[in-house]
Amino acid sequence: MLRLLSILALFATLQSHAQLNQQQLDSVVNKYVQELYRRGVDTVCIYDEYCVGCLFYTESGKNLCLETFSSLPTYIFWKEKGKVYATRKDACYDFAVTTVSNDSIWRYYNLNKNRIKKEELKAPQYKETVNGKEKITTVEVEHSVYFKITVKVGNDVTTKEINNFYFTKELGVDEVENLSYTFNVQTSLYQWNSILQRIVEDIRKKKLPGKIRS
Repeated sequence: MLRLLSILALFATLQSHAQLNQQQLDSVVNKYVQELYRRGVDTVCIYDEYCVGCLFYTESGKNLCLETFSSLPTYIFWKEKGKVYATRKDACYDFAVTTVSNDSIWRYYNLNKNRIKKEELKAPQYKETVNGKEKITTVEVEHSVYFKITVKVGNDVTTKEINNFYFTKELGVDEVENLSYTFNVQTSLYQWNSILQRIVEDIRKKKLPGKIRS
């Protein structure tokens, strides 16, 4: 039986047979991407989804890779010989390569890269009244899902990290307005991430075959 140690039903670090912690997973992804570079591929996007402060464990001590749980994967996209390809790596499995029907990842990036490079999301804020005076309070959370996007087109490389909590529309039990919400969802960074999310969802629906690491 799985129990969740944090408020999120997500996974961050695993430490048993066939499972990789985040640092080890990053190494697997890096080796795969370096092999793409050696083949002459120069258009690559790494889409990394991770969680800060989230952890699963099993009471029985069994290998989590043999259980049903939510792992946070990394997707690798690349263009080669006029086609777009993708694969997925996670804590337990190496997945098959699939084709992607469009190259909107790079088309959107090329059109908006100057804004994307400069944009910074605003931390969630809300208005409250303290001692009869109105003040604005900034909200941060210890546990959150993050997206890290690294895109390489030729010699141009951009890396952006996104805290998904920043796109929360209403905050707290009282569901007060997030004053930063409108700004954040109007950024090119948000739109770019949304494109990647749609493509990732299409790949998930394909249910790519995966080989568990020994």
